[in-house]
Amino acid sequence: MIAILGATGYIGRSLAREISTSGAEPLVLFARRPDALRDAAWPAHVSIQPLDRFRAGEFDIVVNAIGAGAPSKVAALGPDILGLTRIWDERVLETMGAGTGYVFLSSGAVYGSGFDRPVDGDSALSIPVNRLESVSPYGLAKLYAEAGHRMRADLAILDVRVFGYADISVPLASRFFLADLVRSVARRETLTTSPDPMVRDYVGARELRALIDCWRAAKRPNAALDAYSRAPVDKQALLDLAASRYGLKIRMAETARSPTGAKPVFASSYRAAADIGYAPYILRLQDLQLQFLWDKRPHIAAWFEKVSERPGYKTAFDDWPNESYAVLMREKGIEAAPRIKAVLGLA
Repeated sequence: MIAILGATGYIGRSLAREISTSGAEPLVLFARRPDALRDAAWPAHVSIQPLDRFRAGEFDIVVNAIGAGAPSKVAALGPDILGLTRIWDERVLETMGAGTGYVFLSSGAVYGSGFDRPVDGDSALSIPVNRLESVSPYGLAKLYAEAGHRMRADLAILDVRVFGYADISVPLASRFFLADLVRSVARRETLTTSPDPMVRDYVGARELRALIDCWRAAKRPNAALDAYSRAPVDKQALLDLAASRYGLKIRMAETARSPTGAKPVFASSYRAAADIGYAPYILRLQDLQLQFLWDKRPHIAAWFEKVSERPGYKTAFDDWPNESYAVLMREKGIEAAPRIKAVLGLA
């Protein structure tokens, strides 16, 4: 049985939708405002409860998605985000049973500041201890929680660091760049955005669920893992695509700074998640002989090569071959390739 805390937030709600539609495992959604979830048609194996009824020991997996959410809410909470994060993290830790696995949704913000290049496995954190008021409370809250989790090596805890999130559940009124972009396209309005360069690695509920599934299959090690997609994306590339495909008009101007700090390149090249078998869908595309999809995208090919060289990847995939499955995938992929190329204009 799975529990999701903070199920009215955009990540919690989208992950609940993904989990509930991909299996029949009992799922309990906890929220401060349970009525806000009852407007959706949930499957029969999903139930909704108020947060004050939560006890971690009743569940096999607990996903803690409690947080501020939109940048405006992060700014409004300010240092109170430290207390909010600590209270619910401690509630999970204090009520966990011997068989409970805990998934804490963290953030790439734990890496600190700078972000002029992707972080990696050797990235170090420097904190001005005599000027802590200058440090983002959001990043500190996540870092404090992660530090406590690593000190409890006896517990099954996974900290998932999210760098960017893309899902239809993200409110268009929020001030995320993608929300601004989609809102401007939908309303045929001019998008006002900063001229500053920006690179993000967007994942969604499907990637988060896949990472959690891999962690469970790997016997739930105590670990912190960066979530990643096939490849990060540059803001200018998204703007060019929206302009050419939807006629979006763009105005460059200085905009409000993020309350969690400037992050020109918010992405990670730390691929430890591959050690538990996480490889976002590109492996299946390769099995289907669809490598032509990234023929002109050398960074994707380079990324997949780096992932597939990790020892854990070889254990998870290469040591467990299924030849009949591989043959079927190859045949069906070759059969479908002409139609896929036609749809994408690659024929």
